[in-house]
Amino acid sequence: MCLSVTTPLPLLSILALLLVAAAPARAQPVSCQDPAERPIELGAERCGRPAEIRVGENVATVLRFDTPLVRAELTGPGRFRKVMDGELLILVPEEPVDDESRATLTVSFADGAVPTQATLQLIVATPARAERQVELFRRARSAASLQRELRETQRALQGLHAENARLKASQTLPDGLMGLWTSGDMGRTGVAAKENLGIRKHARNSLALRFVLTFRSRSVLMVVSLKNPPGAKPWQATGAALVGPDSAELKVARVWAPAALKPDEERTILVETEPVEGALRGPFTLTLWAEDGKRPIILGNIEFP
Repeated sequence: MCLSVTTPLPLLSILALLLVAAAPARAQPVSCQDPAERPIELGAERCGRPAEIRVGENVATVLRFDTPLVRAELTGPGRFRKVMDGELLILVPEEPVDDESRATLTVSFADGAVPTQATLQLIVATPARAERQVELFRRARSAASLQRELRETQRALQGLHAENARLKASQTLPDGLMGLWTSGDMGRTGVAAKENLGIRKHARNSLALRFVLTFRSRSVLMVVSLKNPPGAKPWQATGAALVGPDSAELKVARVWAPAALKPDEERTILVETEPVEGALRGPFTLTLWAEDGKRPIILGNIEFP
């Protein structure tokens, strides 16, 4: 594994360059989900196993420690770009490796107090599933960190309450276009549709793409037709992520894939987002993954009506 450290530029300038390099060129405002800053307490791992952090090719992952670092060493597959400054460590995987590959990160603290080192596991995931920011606490967590985690939990609970209310309300509504109108999901302009003909397929996609249709009313719906090659293992989508040209993520509300794709079988998968405000000028990248994030399907250059 090859590591490189650059120090002449100020840290904020370096971080800006890394984030620009990892994002597509065309940026635009979209309704997006703010990235969560997940906290990790070092030394509190179960059964002595190191904490795990998901990283993605050409995605900058910022690790924020509560103690300045003196050294950071990586062992395992892949090559990383690395910038270290005080309590911050920025990692960018630079070459493709197999999904779920693991690298070991060992950091040494500058104050000499015990423990002098900490070990973390970096798990290679698809770029859409990579963590952008992670807080790591060697000592007891601060009140500000606990308050942030409480706010994240409260937001998640509010989302669950809203989804529960929506499901209860839908039981009293009619189906079909009448249901779309009475629920408020369809306005006077109806449902706009677009056939996507210029989809970019990732070289490591294990399923063949048949077509992609996109629809928009209040939310966005993607209809993706895939075929599992003969002799391949069954595949069933369990999650999805939709990322725009500014690396902001549209919140996926639900993925509909009622049965696994058997070998030599073709099936459509439906992905719907939360309601989106304003224009959506693409292109977007859709990532579908099976259980545990394995065998991801990455489709780029998706446009919406």
